[in-house]
Amino acid sequence: MAGQNIACYVCGQIAGDPARDLIAQFLPGSPYIRRVVLDTESFAAVPSLGPLAAGHLLLCPRTHLPSAAALLPRAHAEYESVKAALAARLTDIYQAPVHVFEHGMAASGGRTVCTVDHAHVHFVPLPEPVGCLGLTGPEWLEFDGSLATLAALTRGREYVMYAAPGRASRVCVGRAPELESQFMRRAIARALGRQTWDWRTTPHPELAHRTWLQCASNPTLPLQQ
Repeated sequence: MAGQNIACYVCGQIAGDPARDLIAQFLPGSPYIRRVVLDTESFAAVPSLGPLAAGHLLLCPRTHLPSAAALLPRAHAEYESVKAALAARLTDIYQAPVHVFEHGMAASGGRTVCTVDHAHVHFVPLPEPVGCLGLTGPEWLEFDGSLATLAALTRGREYVMYAAPGRASRVCVGRAPELESQFMRRAIARALGRQTWDWRTTPHPELAHRTWLQCASNPTLPLQQ
């Protein structure tokens, strides 16, 4: 597939390659399943390992890119449409507002965030309120949530973006390289009083599989295109 990285596990999961699909590797002995909830021309949504909640999905560009902000302008309208539809469907299925976040890599440099170098935007339905997560200070800029504005604010630099349900999106650019890997995972888990947030140490592949089953089979989620 054009735009793929043969060493990337996200590319492998989207392509349906068992040798490059981490969920499949965490569930050895089971027949291979391509666990993709959404397929559009430019995007795919897959269950997240180490889910913070049932329904935790990753929206990924099919092209191997370092961040959502790196998407070409011609893909922006499709992204906004898919993003809105995915959040609405998850809200309907799980009866919970959806939190959206991303730790985007810089366009250049050697730092790989969270050991994953393929852009992935998290969608997490959470019934419990989590507050502002401590994302305050002049380094956190409110913006309109669009990719065009995100690209203009970040200018190829590493960033952390968070959109709470019903609130303005926020992005941190200046301090993003100082923030630890899985920063937003840790912040949400802490707000919920949970101890587990690291997908590498607590991958919970069975919950990721159940998310795929529920989202892929639910008639209110007609996202396959």
